[in-house]
Amino acid sequence: MGIAFMNDGVPETLPCISHETRSKWLLQRVAILRRNPNFGTAATDYANGAVRIFEGRYMANKVMANVARQVICMSILALHFTRSNGNHGATISSIQNITSGLKLCSKNTTAATIDLLENIGLVTRVLDESDHRNHLIQPTNKMIFGIRRITGIALSAADKLFPSRHYKQLIEGSDDFVERYFASSLHSLLNISTMISKLHSSKLFAISDGGGILLCKLMSMKGQPSTVTENTVCFPYDDIGHLYGVSRTHIRRLMKRAEAEGLVRLLEDGGRRIDILPPLNDVFENMVAAHIARAQFDIHLANKDYDLLPIDRTPDYYAV
Repeated sequence: MGIAFMNDGVPETLPCISHETRSKWLLQRVAILRRNPNFGTAATDYANGAVRIFEGRYMANKVMANVARQVICMSILALHFTRSNGNHGATISSIQNITSGLKLCSKNTTAATIDLLENIGLVTRVLDESDHRNHLIQPTNKMIFGIRRITGIALSAADKLFPSRHYKQLIEGSDDFVERYFASSLHSLLNISTMISKLHSSKLFAISDGGGILLCKLMSMKGQPSTVTENTVCFPYDDIGHLYGVSRTHIRRLMKRAEAEGLVRLLEDGGRRIDILPPLNDVFENMVAAHIARAQFDIHLANKDYDLLPIDRTPDYYAV
């Protein structure tokens, strides 16, 4: 089960950028991105891209259901591709150290999620040659391809804001760069709990199964011909649940909690009319900006764009 988020006590992982500096930079980056005049368009494209990838793909939704499962998937990739930096790969205990250290979920939940990933062919277990008591959790090409596509959503949005950077082109480039990108993502992963806890109401959708994609679907429906007004949408729980493999009851409870937090107004039963209130726009834009900020940080770190990163100390001796 999910447990309370923590905001400190995370170990330092970079010799040039402290956890505190990285946290401040990411949060400041969220604010900067949201002030970009093209951010509204980028956020809409992000929502539509997420809907295209996840709609009708029940197992993908299950794998990336909440922030804890997302961190588990990214931790496997990050630890696997940092082997050349003195680590020997992802083990159950190393992944559990990340999820329990961030207080995202219990060690048992982490182990169960890894079992799920193995059962559906996203990871394999191989004997750890350096310690035969352990098995390494290795991502399959299926996982790498899937996470690469999901990452591409955030980078496409970043390209809308900074077209000269060609972010998505980088992630679609050589496998060598992609491996460096996933290795770099280990560092920003450790800021997940700080970002969620400090961004207004983000926790509600982050920890709820399917919360992120349901939010994207809800926001993508604004302004469509079927809407009553620009901010009032038809979001029938039965139909939406069928699209994303979650129950009607689960969506109803999520929307009830969102209404209690002042994010929406439920005008008709079953989600037939939902009024999207301004605070929900903030939650959505914060979520999108947080994903873009993390992707930018990881891209710049993988590409060694130190002039674009919040360096604490000179990186002369540092290489990712």
